[in-house]
Amino acid sequence: MSIVRAERDKLKSIIRGAKRFARLSAETAPERRSDALYYRMLQTYYERIIRAHGEGNLIVAHTVFFPEEVIYAMDMVPMHTEATTWMITLFTGESAGVVSAGAELGLASEICTPHRGLAGAVATGVIPRPDVVLWSNLVCDNTAKSGELLVKLTGAPGFFLDHPFKETPEEIAYLAEEIADMVRFLEAVSGKKMNWDRFSEIIARMDRQLELIREINELRKAVPTPFSPQGFMQLLTADYLFPGQPEAIEYLTALRDELAAMVRSGKGAVPQERFRLMSFFLPPMYLTGFFEKISREYGAVSVTEPFFTFWGEGKLDPSKPLESVARKSYMIPEMRMYGPLDDRALKSINRCARDYRIDGAIYYADVGCRHACATIKLFKDQLAEMGIPMLTLDCDVVDPRVTSEDEVREKLEQFFELLEACRHRGKGRTEAAEAIGIGIDVGSLSTKAVIFSGREIVAHAVIPSENESEASARAALDRLLSETGLRVDGLPIVMTGTGGKSYETGYGRHGINTCLARGIHHLYPAVRTVIDLGAETTAAIRVSPEGDLTGWENQDKCAAGTGLFVQQMAKLMGVSLEEMSALSFRARSRAEISNTCAVFAESEVISHIHRDPPTPMPDLAAGIYASMAGRILAILKRIGVEREVAIVGGVAKNSGLIRILEEALGFNVIVPEEPRIVAALGAAIIAREKAGGGGS
Repeated sequence: MSIVRAERDKLKSIIRGAKRFARLSAETAPERRSDALYYRMLQTYYERIIRAHGEGNLIVAHTVFFPEEVIYAMDMVPMHTEATTWMITLFTGESAGVVSAGAELGLASEICTPHRGLAGAVATGVIPRPDVVLWSNLVCDNTAKSGELLVKLTGAPGFFLDHPFKETPEEIAYLAEEIADMVRFLEAVSGKKMNWDRFSEIIARMDRQLELIREINELRKAVPTPFSPQGFMQLLTADYLFPGQPEAIEYLTALRDELAAMVRSGKGAVPQERFRLMSFFLPPMYLTGFFEKISREYGAVSVTEPFFTFWGEGKLDPSKPLESVARKSYMIPEMRMYGPLDDRALKSINRCARDYRIDGAIYYADVGCRHACATIKLFKDQLAEMGIPMLTLDCDVVDPRVTSEDEVREKLEQFFELLEACRHRGKGRTEAAEAIGIGIDVGSLSTKAVIFSGREIVAHAVIPSENESEASARAALDRLLSETGLRVDGLPIVMTGTGGKSYETGYGRHGINTCLARGIHHLYPAVRTVIDLGAETTAAIRVSPEGDLTGWENQDKCAAGTGLFVQQMAKLMGVSLEEMSALSFRARSRAEISNTCAVFAESEVISHIHRDPPTPMPDLAAGIYASMAGRILAILKRIGVEREVAIVGGVAKNSGLIRILEEALGFNVIVPEEPRIVAALGAAIIAREKAGGGGS
């Protein structure tokens, strides 16, 4: 297939998808005219790109947050490079290929996939080769460098727009002159002159566009909110692709009118609004439908996005188009994240949290976006001061290999559970003194089950997990019933763990962190921080004085610091887990081992074993544990440490690691007698409460 054919096929996939959704929207929800208008906008945008060369127009590729108004004013065809890559992912599901192609060009995995995918899409002909490339330094270094790469890949002439960090009269004037230079560059390249009258008309419409967005944001404050759970992505796209264009005005006007009508009638976007959320940054594009579905399922709606839809104040002056475009760039919500972070970002978070009455926040932490992820703890702490929990969802905007739908669902359900608990905190719990509760925690390596009655653990079991989670749950339950003589009929059972969904009990499933909080509170009421060292994940959770989960952070994208990691290290050393732990107590020093990557750590251990002379085994064992302790401390820093601290999970039985972790913390920690059953215990306690005295 020729490159031209490949380009058109990908763009035609977007067009076909947009047409299909526009038709479905018109048929299934005719009262929501804005949805059909939105998809027709997408259709129009990509049809223009396909027709551009045939109609004698230049395709101008530009990076994100670029003054696209200039391109429209000069009657050229803009192509938003990152957004086009996102749309290909959204409508075709084909992202791995372009990301891999970007990697083959030498772009490291530390670079975010929108830019790696962008380079790969251009190199493989997935998106059209532009006639001109325009780029700037908004809003990160990756953007600035990717523009240079596009010029190199395409051979097209390019212009770099230098955007100052600060907003002062001098810097606005400098930026306006930069934009004027870009206009002269485009005039020279295209042979066209700037149509200043058209430019002024576009600025006037852009000013109206900003007014409409602000009106929409005001309507979103209503309780219940009338705005679609994930509708902010459409607002973002309208701004990215159609600044100052009639299509955007028509779409936003229709949306504003629809929302106003819903507010007047008291109608919300979801059947029963339960959780009002603040969203930070972009969710995975390939899970757009899933996010909409689970939002409606749980009544969770994103009502504000401080860095995407919460525009700064100010008006644009059509008589001064260059200065207006420069001023608009400082009003962009993302500008609060550009350059040295100041109190604008934190004030916008506080204001949005208060004005929109949010219950919680979700931080979509793109693993390749370094400048955004650096703010995770800062934003979490800011919201914590207001009593608002924040979920950090490690993900990737376009690459489905990073986070699966099942992983995201599990974390969101846990978060919604936490928000529900916050709502009922302080109201007390009712429990029958002699009621029985059973909790089953199905993990990847072992399955744990507990029977709880009164204030005591009646029986518990820990068995190896089988291939099927349901079989594991049934085997653990059978073990308990055979030991106690109880019958399963009528007994309240709550499931938890990675395989907790597999066994239907009638009493439901609770998140592992909620169950850990309840279990550790029963055993040690003074504990406020729990470190869960499992087979495949490491987590840190915070517990309230009442035993409620108040927050958590986890690491499930790398094996470093987990039980499987310890097993692999012991295997490389040729010793058992018990022997490895004992060796560490005889160490005279600690071998240097990477704490950032399990693969690197493994190669370093092999190097230590085979060097001449080899690193002493005690030093190697201690070095491995120190590496794990470093990873655990990094997770703790994201959530904060409050004493007392308990360590649970199978790895908590490793005394060598616990000793080194205590040294790193500077104080002793609590390890339960059987650290593997704490989550199952918490599930059993919840089951007893749900039963309200049931069970026999």
